[in-house]
Amino acid sequence: MLQKLAASLVALSAILTTGCHEPPPVPRNLVLVSLDTLRADHLGLYGYAKRTSPGLDRWAEHAFVFENAVSASNYTLAAHHALFQSKTATVARDARDTGLTLAEMLKAQGFRTVGFTGGGMMTKVSGFDRGFDYWNESHEMLADSLPGALEFLDDAARGKERFYLLVHCLDVHLPYDPPPPYDTMFDPDYHGTITGPQTRNLLGMRKMFEGRESYGRHQYDETDRDKVRALYDGEIARMDEVLASLLARIDERDLRDDTMVVVLGDHGEEFWDHGSVLHAHTVFQELLHVPLLLRVPALLKQSHRIAQRVSLVDVVPTLLELLALPAPPGLVGHSLVPLLHGEPEPTHPLFAEGYASYAKLQSVIDGDLKLIRNIETHAVSLFDLAADPGEKNDIAASRPADVERMQALLDSTLGIPKSVVQDPMGLPKDVDTKTKDQLRHLGYIE
Repeated sequence: MLQKLAASLVALSAILTTGCHEPPPVPRNLVLVSLDTLRADHLGLYGYAKRTSPGLDRWAEHAFVFENAVSASNYTLAAHHALFQSKTATVARDARDTGLTLAEMLKAQGFRTVGFTGGGMMTKVSGFDRGFDYWNESHEMLADSLPGALEFLDDAARGKERFYLLVHCLDVHLPYDPPPPYDTMFDPDYHGTITGPQTRNLLGMRKMFEGRESYGRHQYDETDRDKVRALYDGEIARMDEVLASLLARIDERDLRDDTMVVVLGDHGEEFWDHGSVLHAHTVFQELLHVPLLLRVPALLKQSHRIAQRVSLVDVVPTLLELLALPAPPGLVGHSLVPLLHGEPEPTHPLFAEGYASYAKLQSVIDGDLKLIRNIETHAVSLFDLAADPGEKNDIAASRPADVERMQALLDSTLGIPKSVVQDPMGLPKDVDTKTKDQLRHLGYIE
């Protein structure tokens, strides 16, 4: 009888504790990993059939997995500015030198702030170094910046300062040129002419800047297209193996119990989903749907998947609340902490902006409906993401009331920018030779 009573009291205590959602211990540190150009649906934990991400899949077994996270933009510079400032993409990009960043917020609270990036768009000249005590641009792959990041973690484990570590990599960005064995890992029987080094010139991101609409369409049969996808998957697999070393070092240095870790993508990549390739030209889901994983010490012992649609602009408000820090005024994102506790959280419209051949695009997701608007041509498209996740069936003509309502959402939040065609991508000007060489390698410039 006494044993049954004791067991009942323990069970009652667990129920009451769960219902009250006692806050977990506040994490001391933050590690944020940004995986540039990574499609969510090419990862195993997001349902991909190919074994591209075994390391990240295992790590996610003890993390929150946001199944339907979207970026605020379809290209690196604006997506990251929006992420770090919790602003809409155009506002954040235009405020790249003045908008308060996550690093500045944490530095003001006594955090040691350190950033390692792959360069490209994530550079000092683009304003991303603001708020960092130390900023390193490797202009190479993750493996090249990894030793510095690991050394920092070793040093931080011995110190007493709270820290924020940012790690950004361009490993899966064009050109898709993984080394052996990753170059043939996902298409060992291919005997065509497509090779990794060729992808930069054959797919040619620079063609977008020239206003061409036919890039990536005519050179390939389906076997060649599969090869391009396989090379991209090979890049993911190689990156996954390197990333595992970074994530493991957090545990090895006894930092797991007081370090919060975020792993995310800034935008996706198109592989003829809507007739073309690469990114920065449409705002369909293959470019906006990104991985978002969050591991919070003492809050989660096993993977928990969150289906509600969220935005990357929600990341900063969420991290600040989990770190028990005040949020500055003007953030457009919403804290996702209630979702971590399994509590109902009102849905909010999710906004994104991008460029297509210099024509400004805007999109809003409200519930399962998504509206895309071209503010130069005034063309609109409406999709039901629940019934039509591939966005193949435009239902705008049959839903005029929804079109009007969602256009009003765009008008009230994004408005019409003053300039549409000037500096559409926000590429850095007057950059150093090393950065210019990398931008050329990535296909941004001739």
